[in-house]
Amino acid sequence: MSSNFFTQQDLARRNTRILVVLFTLAVLLLLMLTNVIALISLGFVDPAFLSSPLHWRTLPWDLVGWVSVTVLAAVTIAVLFKWQQLKAGGKAVAESLGGIRLLPDSQDPLQRRLLNVVEEMALAANTPVPPVYLLPEQGINAFAAGYSPADAVIGVTQGCLEQLNRDELQGVIAHEFSHILNGDMRMNIRLIAILNGILFLGHIGYYMLRGSSRAGAIRASSRSSGNSKNNGGGIVLLALGLVVIGYVGSFFGNLIKAAVSRQREFLADASAVQFTRNPRGIAGALKAIGSHSSSSKIKNQNADENSHLFFGEAISRWASIFATHPPLATRIKRLEPHWNGKYPTARPAQTAADASASTTEARHTNAERLQQALPLLLLHSSRQTEPATALVCCLLLQQDHDIRQKQLRLIKELGSASLLQQTDQLCDSVASLDALQQVQLLQRLIPALKTLSESKFRQFEQLLQALIQAAGSADINSWLAREFVEHSVAVQFDPDQISRKYSGKTLAQLAPAVSSLLSLVSQVAGDTAKQQQAWQAAIAALPFTAERTRPDFSFTSLSAQLPQLLALAPQQKQQLWLAIEAGVRADKLLLTEEQALLLALALLLEIPYQSET
Repeated sequence: MSSNFFTQQDLARRNTRILVVLFTLAVLLLLMLTNVIALISLGFVDPAFLSSPLHWRTLPWDLVGWVSVTVLAAVTIAVLFKWQQLKAGGKAVAESLGGIRLLPDSQDPLQRRLLNVVEEMALAANTPVPPVYLLPEQGINAFAAGYSPADAVIGVTQGCLEQLNRDELQGVIAHEFSHILNGDMRMNIRLIAILNGILFLGHIGYYMLRGSSRAGAIRASSRSSGNSKNNGGGIVLLALGLVVIGYVGSFFGNLIKAAVSRQREFLADASAVQFTRNPRGIAGALKAIGSHSSSSKIKNQNADENSHLFFGEAISRWASIFATHPPLATRIKRLEPHWNGKYPTARPAQTAADASASTTEARHTNAERLQQALPLLLLHSSRQTEPATALVCCLLLQQDHDIRQKQLRLIKELGSASLLQQTDQLCDSVASLDALQQVQLLQRLIPALKTLSESKFRQFEQLLQALIQAAGSADINSWLAREFVEHSVAVQFDPDQISRKYSGKTLAQLAPAVSSLLSLVSQVAGDTAKQQQAWQAAIAALPFTAERTRPDFSFTSLSAQLPQLLALAPQQKQQLWLAIEAGVRADKLLLTEEQALLLALALLLEIPYQSET
């Protein structure tokens, strides 16, 4: 595990606060400009009047108050409106850019290669495998969007699929997973909403200008009175002023985006190399952008407001200070210090046959690079909706014959006969997996489970709860499986959970929840003496003094306490993770079951952790 990810998450959190401060300053400036333009354009104040400080006291402050309230209300409504749109999370961003969700079991060679790479990088980053969206764009680009790893989606352009080889594609996807782990997604998605408020005044001016132009044409044709012309001229002046203010807002908005985004891109490039151990992959992708006719440009009408999300510069900028990404050459030089500065010749688009060949060749190397290999039957089943639900059921089946038979009946009654049949076909293969492989299987199931409708998923939730109750009492593995599915899939049906906030609480303030979790961790240590040893090691690593006697806990109460732990700020989570690791490693051994527990808890608590195996 790299504690650097905790530090970068905390930095992203602080950057969000800076965004709010900059946004406030920008709004105050726009507010002042709007009042000046409104007073002049509506004839209440002569421009020369404003230069005399003696006359400021005679300004129509009631009008200033109304204009200020109106502007603040407009900006607030614009921010809240965009925020409401984005509460659906990463998929809302992907769909706004024209993304089409790829089916997890797609057999198109280019798409299959992409989906395989995303699966591999999710395992390397120890995050749930995210849904993947394809953008119909020829530029070479990609993005990650969402509020958290459970909500994340990956978007990739068609140009990226056709122009990049497998290593380059892997470098790009690793870059996007770095944004997920570094906490950039939450900051980036909030930046979209904040900047929408700044730009909204310009939109108002634009529509006012269009409306006044039509009205002016009507007045001209009917030869209205001079007074009406003056009023119309004032409104046109106000509209033009708001358009100017919109450009000013755009100026500040782009500066804010650029300032926040560029350094995070350097960080994501470096983290991508950490995942792939291959700097030439991501460097090759950047070189391909430099030689491609469409570069990394995105033509979608929403590309501008989302430009800071992308792997490469999504739109053309008239000045480098507004660029959301560092120059290509600078990024490449950081990855390959001895690069000669020349971009390769533009390559032809890859065909399905090319992708099939590279996928077949990669299967042998990937088997060594993945932490554990899964049987092909389970890999294939994990990518389809109903087989994926059957695999979760298999993970909850008990060895006791009577309990197992009761659980199988529940699968038929609360699920379907088809689900029972598939569970029966897959259960032997699942039973042959070790604990670590079972966690990896859970990670892979998420995209297929996210294709369930809300009604189907709620029905599936009831089945999972019934299977656990049928066992008499939950064991650690079945509890972790159910909670992970609940955390990673149910979240998409609850906008409040998607965009949850950091709580700001410390571990000491959440002592009961922390003690329950550490008690669970110590339970896997072995006999009573080893459990107490693990408990003592865990509480010794806490930043506060905990009860020395290991408390009893229930899975029900721990489930209720998990949201509090999930909402901890990054540095608090790091302290919690150190305590968890201390408990697991108290006996100086790291068994497969303990490694699986670490991976599962890291997934469940959204803690950056990489396996040592």
